[in-house]
Amino acid sequence: MPALLVGCSSLFPSCHTQAAPAGRPPRPDARPAEASLAPAPLPAPPFESPFALGINEAVSVPQRLALTMPASDQALRLTASAQLAASVGARLVRGHTGNYPAISAWALQQNPGALGAADAWVTAVEAAGLEPVLMVSPWPGNDTAKYAQAYVPADMAAYAAYVTAVVERYDGDGVGDMPGLLRGVRYWEVDNEPDLKNSLVGKGASADYDPKTFCTPAEYAQVFLASAKAIKAASPTAKVLNGGLYRPHSTLGAAYFRDFVTVHGVLDAIDIVSVHTYHDDLDGDRLAAGIRNERYYAPQKPVWVTETSVGTTDDIDEAAQARMVVTDAARTALEGADKMFWHTLSDPPPSDFTRRMPMFGHSLFQLDADDNRTIKPVGQVYQHLAAFLAAHDLNGCVPDGTGAVKLRDGSVLLYDGSRTVTNVGGDLRTGAALVGGQTATGPAWLQ
Repeated sequence: MPALLVGCSSLFPSCHTQAAPAGRPPRPDARPAEASLAPAPLPAPPFESPFALGINEAVSVPQRLALTMPASDQALRLTASAQLAASVGARLVRGHTGNYPAISAWALQQNPGALGAADAWVTAVEAAGLEPVLMVSPWPGNDTAKYAQAYVPADMAAYAAYVTAVVERYDGDGVGDMPGLLRGVRYWEVDNEPDLKNSLVGKGASADYDPKTFCTPAEYAQVFLASAKAIKAASPTAKVLNGGLYRPHSTLGAAYFRDFVTVHGVLDAIDIVSVHTYHDDLDGDRLAAGIRNERYYAPQKPVWVTETSVGTTDDIDEAAQARMVVTDAARTALEGADKMFWHTLSDPPPSDFTRRMPMFGHSLFQLDADDNRTIKPVGQVYQHLAAFLAAHDLNGCVPDGTGAVKLRDGSVLLYDGSRTVTNVGGDLRTGAALVGGQTATGPAWLQ
C-alpha cells in the first residue's frame, strides 16, 4: 500500500510522510486511498447545533420502483422509511436530486409533476420529526454529463427562478408553501460532489470529453453563488451548504475545494461546509483528513459530514462495520464537524447484481425480496449511539488516550480497545448497561 501523504506542499505549508497501515488492496469500487492532511491545530470550530446523527437518502424510493409505482404507494413507502429512520435515532435526513426526490432543474423541466414526489418526501420527513436537508441542482445527481455537455446552464436566470420556486414551496413562511407544510426546510445543499464531475467521465456520458474542463471550481462557484442568492431571496433564514465533495481527503479534492472557496463571494455564501468521505480503513483517518482539509480553507464555518459509511468486505465483517459508526462519529467530532450522515438506511435485496453494486452492504438495515427490513449490527450500534448522543453532546470532545474521546460533561466514548468501568456505562453493540468493575470493549460509553 502506498505511503500516506500528510501535508502536500502544493496545498499546505508543511510536508512530511508517514507509513500507511498495512491492509488489503483497495476494492475496485473503493474511494481513493491517497490522502493529504492539512496541518493542525485549526481554530476552534463554530458549531451549528449539538452533535447529531443523520442518514443520507434514508427516505427514498428506488429508481427501479419509482418509474412504475403509483404515487400513493410511493407516499406510503416514504412514510415507512422516515419512521424507521427516526426509530433508530436519526435526527436529520438528506434528499438527493439524482435519486429522490428528483427535483433538479432539468428533471422538473422534463416532468413538472416530480414536485408531487418532493411534497410526499417533505410530508413524510416532517411527520416523523426529522430535520430535512434538500438539494437543488441544475442536473440530476452525479451523472451530469448524461444530460449536459456544459455544466453551467445556458439560461442562468431560468435556473435561479427554479431555485427560488422550489425553496419558496418548502420554506414554511406561509407564502406559496406546499399544502400541509408543517415547519419547512431550513437546510439547502447546492448540487452534489462537483469534484467528481471534474475528475471522472460521468456514467452514460453522451460524448467524449476531458473531465478536467467540466464543472471546474470556477463553474461550480458560478452555479453555487446563483443558487445561494436565490435561496436567501426566497428564505432569508435558510442555511446554504456547498455540494459535498467526493474526495476531500485527497490532494485532488482538497485543491478543488481551495480553488472553489477562493472565488470571490463563495466563502461568505457558505453557511455550512458539506463533506463526503467513504472509506475502508478501520481507523477513520481518511474521514478525518477530508474534514480537516475543508476546515483548513473554511475555518470559521460549521461542518457537516453529509455522506459517509463503511461497507462490509472480505476484510470488514459486520462487527467491524458496526464499530466504525462510533469510530467515525468520534473522529468526525474531533475534527470539528457536528453532524454525521450515514449512507444509507437499507441495502437492496441480495442478488448477483446488487452484490456488485459499489455501495452494497453499507446500510443500517437489510431489505429482502418481500420488502421486509432486518436491522444489521451496524444499525443496532447506530441506534444505541444515537440514544447516547441524545443526552451527551460530542461537540468539543478531546482525545482520551487511545481509541476514546472525552466529552465536555466528563463521559467517555470508547470506540476501540477495552477499559475498566469506574462508575457506569453502556455497551453500544447490545445496549446493555455496564457497572463499575466490568470491562467495556469498544464501542461503549463510560461515565
